[in-house]
Amino acid sequence: MLKKINYKLSSALARQVLFEILRTAAAIVLALLIAFGIIFLTSKEPIRAIRILLEAPFLSPYNFGQIITQSIPLIFTGAAVCVMVKAGQFNLFVEGAFFIGMLFGAVIAAKFKLPGVLLPMVAMILPALLAAAIGYLPAKMKSALKINEFVSSLMFNFIVFWVCMYLFAHHFYDPDYSSLATPTIPDQGKLFFLSVDNEVSSSFLIALVVAGLVWFFLNRTKWGFAIRMTGDNPEFANFAGINVRSAITWSQVLGAAIAGFGGAAFVLGNYYRFNLKALPNYGFDGFIIAIVARNNPLLVPIAALFMGYLRAGAAQMALYSDVTNDVVYLIQAVMLILIGGQAFLSFVKERSIKKAARQERERSEGGGKTVA
Repeated sequence: MLKKINYKLSSALARQVLFEILRTAAAIVLALLIAFGIIFLTSKEPIRAIRILLEAPFLSPYNFGQIITQSIPLIFTGAAVCVMVKAGQFNLFVEGAFFIGMLFGAVIAAKFKLPGVLLPMVAMILPALLAAAIGYLPAKMKSALKINEFVSSLMFNFIVFWVCMYLFAHHFYDPDYSSLATPTIPDQGKLFFLSVDNEVSSSFLIALVVAGLVWFFLNRTKWGFAIRMTGDNPEFANFAGINVRSAITWSQVLGAAIAGFGGAAFVLGNYYRFNLKALPNYGFDGFIIAIVARNNPLLVPIAALFMGYLRAGAAQMALYSDVTNDVVYLIQAVMLILIGGQAFLSFVKERSIKKAARQERERSEGGGKTVA
């Protein structure tokens, strides 16, 4: 009997997963078709532009390497977002945390003198801890004071950005370089290349490991269970003895740490120095990746590689056709609307079902008291 029940449950779960995959794939295909339609309306050679977009990433080792390189920051930020969203938190500080990781990872690697692999390890761990410490502030504001984390984290992004830019421009810059940039990262501070031909860094492997660890944490540990339960039903989680405030706080802190670690890993593996003068938007893109991956860390690398493929193709399309690479942002926006709209409707349906069940329970309890 139990075997039959388990079989039915597993079959239902498999059907649900397949349905979600097909629904996401349909949204992606529709977004591509809309983008192709706009290319046909605006380009003098639309067929050629679309062919470049779809085929160029596979035409040379370097172009193929760009797919992987473009996906690296998206894997880190997508995994960070998954941790936060699983707790029901929409914290935008992933963007600021990634920026912190890039800047301080480059500075630590350039200025510290440590032997062997110890230098890149320290240059990744310390920025992660710094990002986590700053990320604790909006997280605690939400759990203790009920301040909306979406608004507070968005504001913290710009506070962090301008503080970092002040330190960058006055203390961390290289006076011998032609523009504003940190000192060159020495070879012992860099992450090694997996392939010199296409410049694919070992930070890609680190990103895959991080995504796997996030999945294990969320699905195989008691802390991950507490975070998931808090996101699914905070009232029931509190009733079951889970510290909801703690889960809300530490999910956001952990997400900030992952983003900070990812920023440092990305700059150590793919740059010789830090020279950004604006937020890179990788944190915001992480929400798109998490939405496409249905908040499953194991699917985050697949979603990130797909987005990396589009970006690598769009870069080549901008070079060799009359269509700019802004078409990628159009595809992202349409995907976000379609998939996010589906999630919103599912959320509304779930809320209505819970509300109806609660009202029915209250009526039945009221009827029981009357009879008594």
